[in-house]
Amino acid sequence: MRTPIAIVLAALLAPAVARANGYDVPNTNPRDLAMAGSAVAAQVDAGSAYQNPAALSKLTGINISLSATYLDNRTGWTAAPGSALTPPTADTLYKPAPPVGLFAAYGFAVADRPAGVGIGFNVPAGGNVFWDNAWAGRSHIITVNRKVYGTYLTAGVEIIPRLRLGGGLVYYYTTEYLKQGVGGDPSAFAELATKGGAVSYDVSAEWTPLADLPLTIGVDYKHKGTQTLKGDAHFNVPPALYTQDPTLVDQSVTHVLTIPNVLHTGLGYRAMKELLLTFDYTFNRYVVYQDDTFVGGAGKTIVVPRLYGNGYTFRLGGEYTATKELTVRAGVLRDISGLKTYTYSPTLPDGNAWVASAGGGWKFTPDFSLDLGLFYAWLDKVTVTDPPPDVVLSNPTLKGSYSTTVFIASLGVTWRSDLGGGKK
Repeated sequence: MRTPIAIVLAALLAPAVARANGYDVPNTNPRDLAMAGSAVAAQVDAGSAYQNPAALSKLTGINISLSATYLDNRTGWTAAPGSALTPPTADTLYKPAPPVGLFAAYGFAVADRPAGVGIGFNVPAGGNVFWDNAWAGRSHIITVNRKVYGTYLTAGVEIIPRLRLGGGLVYYYTTEYLKQGVGGDPSAFAELATKGGAVSYDVSAEWTPLADLPLTIGVDYKHKGTQTLKGDAHFNVPPALYTQDPTLVDQSVTHVLTIPNVLHTGLGYRAMKELLLTFDYTFNRYVVYQDDTFVGGAGKTIVVPRLYGNGYTFRLGGEYTATKELTVRAGVLRDISGLKTYTYSPTLPDGNAWVASAGGGWKFTPDFSLDLGLFYAWLDKVTVTDPPPDVVLSNPTLKGSYSTTVFIASLGVTWRSDLGGGKK
């Protein structure tokens, strides 16, 4: 049976598609992860196809990078003072996510100019949020399982000495599953499953201004990807609840989810032969996320404001070549989210964050290496506030305070061969 989406369906879905800086997945290439994502101006392998395609022109022959990642988000919630909600505290369940990254590149020469092409796949955004089925906020959310898959087909070329340009196509594809309690019946719930994709693009550059100064400037821009996700909503409610509200029935649903524009601007400086220092400023254009619009199969439209502002991140990193086999790396970052505390939702634990990262690599041979990256984020505590007088919210969020940490570990291998590269 199909019917217009009711207000209760808006309450189910509206908070569950919130995005913020904390919802982005860092670059999980082990080298990049260990340097806190600061190496946009210092790419050295097939992962350039994602982080800065201009650097593909520095590669020679075949280059393959494969990584497996462990990602664990933990959030604790405490009810607002004076709240009657019970239990007054809750923690998300332990259910880590395993994003992977696979990139392959080929470097060659075109009219005596270095060039390279790359293809790759990773998970640039998404996450898992699993609250207990009986927690006090079940009417706001129980489960969020969203994955944004990215596929990249990019290329780079050195157009003049020390100036490289790159770019290409990006395809985002999102799948998500959401579950939420309905009414006061602990057995009643609604769930949603949707999917959809969008094509975007990437443009990048890498420039070493002076031949005798080991300083490189890197820029990478990924345009927004606006996806129309389509799927179905399912309600599991007892007859008594359905009698009170006959709109609690299964129905189709669509909504638009935008992956924001992202701009990386970075520096790479080789302070000495063994030591590389890196810096990156990341701008996330989250102002595109002003509301969620849900359209039901029978034509009912519901618009829920989100009112995000833009986010930005400062990153610092370092890489030290200790021996011909061993390289060690470390990084730190400060991330400023575009969230509004009066639209904050337990579907997306978020907040301004401090991050410390570390890792290293071991070259078994000149062409084969194993790399490890570790990443730990402390998000600032967020307390939900009342909206300003001029803001009216149709679906107020759950009051209380949220504290979140994120741990990521990535292990990867890189293999390269000069065979057929055609470069000197």
